[in-house]
Amino acid sequence: MAQDNQSPQVPSRLTLSGPSDILAAVPYIVGYHPNDTLLVLGLRGDAPRLHTTFCRDLAADGADDDREEAADRLAAALRDEGCTVALAVGYGPAGAVTRNVDALRRAAARAGVALREALRVCEGRYWSYTCTSPECCPPEGVAYDPSSSAVAAAAVANGLSAWPSRESIRDHLAPAEGPRRALMRAATRAAEERAARLCAPGHRGRDAYGPRFRVEGARAVRAAADAAACGELPEDPGHIAWLGVLLGCVRVRDEAWCLIGPDTAEAHQRLWRHVLCHCEPGYRAAPGSLLAVAAWARGDTALADAALERVRRSDPDYSMAALVHRALRAGLPWRGYPPASLQAAWPLEDP
Repeated sequence: MAQDNQSPQVPSRLTLSGPSDILAAVPYIVGYHPNDTLLVLGLRGDAPRLHTTFCRDLAADGADDDREEAADRLAAALRDEGCTVALAVGYGPAGAVTRNVDALRRAAARAGVALREALRVCEGRYWSYTCTSPECCPPEGVAYDPSSSAVAAAAVANGLSAWPSRESIRDHLAPAEGPRRALMRAATRAAEERAARLCAPGHRGRDAYGPRFRVEGARAVRAAADAAACGELPEDPGHIAWLGVLLGCVRVRDEAWCLIGPDTAEAHQRLWRHVLCHCEPGYRAAPGSLLAVAAWARGDTALADAALERVRRSDPDYSMAALVHRALRAGLPWRGYPPASLQAAWPLEDP
């Protein structure tokens, strides 16, 4: 079971007036079309407005899971975020969705959060757990077409898009395997040996990266970014491995971070996704975090969240990923982090 939190970046002009509107908006709120998922929208304010979302993968029908404990955690998180109202949508068969929604309804009541609507969606139909009227919510469910909704049209008009599924995002970030992986392992060993020759002798930790290493790293990431802007990605395993090893230096990584802007984010997204998918596990945290920033800059918070998930697998304590995750969770708009002053604070001097 997995539980994730991400904050919506949805235009305030989207008004949800009923189940069909909620279901039409969901893919643009979370950035993908959900399946086998319990999605909870947290609202707060006197005139409740969307504040945050929580997504939880559902276990197979009949499987044992921690739904009661998970529901308590989710309800507590809603309360801690100041959400007094919530909407829940479960995607999947009745057996898997109903027991999780029931647990959430009990937990929300204990936490003082009003679960105003709870829906189940499956095969183009929805059922409401809060409506008992057979006229508007018949036992066979209500057919709906999200593509015909004005809410979906407004979302698209505001530049929002949605991945086909969460799995499609994970597949997009899947590591290269087979012969390519063997080549990358050998290339990484060679890159590590090359890096050792550039590191400051007799020093360890952050101090090991001397001026020569930082200058070489800055030149390499700038060249890679310029090439990506022209549609060229590094294909040579040695080149990719070298970029991954160079990014192990925080100052080199932050040099790459500073290069991500409104006009360059798309190229950086392609570049760091390519490096993330090819580099060895020990070097995935930096390109994964840079990918998250580039995706965030482009408004693709679903891809950013998936990239951070990959980072957490390789380095759960990576500070840049934690910073970006907190910003996404708070629903902060991208403003070009880190500030440009970072370059002045950490100059890269020629040896």
